[in-house]
Amino acid sequence: MPFESRFTNEPETSAAELVWADRIRAGDVDAFEALYRKYWQPLYAFAFRYVRSKEDAEEVVQEVFFRIWRGRADWIPAGAVRNYLYLAVRNAARDRLERAAVARRWVGRIGQVATAAEIEPTLEAAELVAAVERALAELPPKRSAVCKLRLIDDLSYAQIADRLGICEKTVETQLARGLKFLRDRMVADPGRKPGAHSGIRTSAPADGSAVNMCRATSLAAPRGA
Repeated sequence: MPFESRFTNEPETSAAELVWADRIRAGDVDAFEALYRKYWQPLYAFAFRYVRSKEDAEEVVQEVFFRIWRGRADWIPAGAVRNYLYLAVRNAARDRLERAAVARRWVGRIGQVATAAEIEPTLEAAELVAAVERALAELPPKRSAVCKLRLIDDLSYAQIADRLGICEKTVETQLARGLKFLRDRMVADPGRKPGAHSGIRTSAPADGSAVNMCRATSLAAPRGA
């Protein structure tokens, strides 16, 4: 994207930001707050231009800050802090888009497993993928391999038979049994209960507080670190 180069042409990280990075490594939540408040809005706008979704942009930025705080003891940004942040957000946004593309492929094939109306309506794209992968892992190895080659790699029965060294009839039988199992699991246990939450906020704190963001997670509050 053309705008990607903009942040790399800005002035280098200020001395204050270098100090913030040192203090964050030492567990100073005030420094983390300062960095979060300075960059939340521009990073959100940057992420939005990738993902084109308010919720997704918020989650992308919060994911980056969450990872920084979680790994703060080893956080040594290479080069300018602001460049690190923008690159991290760009990579997180791209990862989210890639996961969404995978999910769309799943949804395109999910009719083989269960209709959209039968699947928990609150299941998000990434969770859908994770739920199917969990169910695949519970299948016998050969049946799991057949289902993966069909659902994920989109191979034909003949290609699967050739890949696994089995006959097409076996592919058909294993796939039918595997899809029935997947359908039962996706309808009965799609991966989480309605209303369940991952522990990470899905929207920006009302007061812009990075502390509140971290406290909303399942980890210990930053001030207690």
